[in-house]
Amino acid sequence: MTITLDDFEVFCRRSFDGVLAVVDRLGDELINQHPPHTGGSTPYALVTHILGACEWWVGHMVAGDESHRVRSDEFAASGSVAELHAAIADWLAQLTDRRPVLAAATELTEIPKTQIPLAGEWTVGAALIHAYEELAQHLGHLEVTADLLLANR
Repeated sequence: MTITLDDFEVFCRRSFDGVLAVVDRLGDELINQHPPHTGGSTPYALVTHILGACEWWVGHMVAGDESHRVRSDEFAASGSVAELHAAIADWLAQLTDRRPVLAAATELTEIPKTQIPLAGEWTVGAALIHAYEELAQHLGHLEVTADLLLANR
């Protein structure tokens, strides 16, 4: 069985379409609001974290691009729906532009200091799957957050 870069990009694009659908449902009025009674992150912060995680795993760990990521800053980020649309469009364009580098990658640029996959070693494929895992799980988190914010409207 083989998972291709086409597969990876299709599912990333599909999930980011889901992210944007939630962001558009909330609008600028709610995008920077914390969900009630949870202590949870704002939708804007969640999307910023999704982009940060995807960029870390795909851009830095696989493609070897320099990273200046400060993970804690992602959760304090705020802005507009338009800014999120632009940031996601930029990241997806970078994903397309990086395809030759991703296809040629045979090992990660460094050993991740996070959890180890079940197989015991990080591979390029595992890093790409993990990037998608972060995107998918936080899309679900974003959907629940939106439901909480919209519940009393």
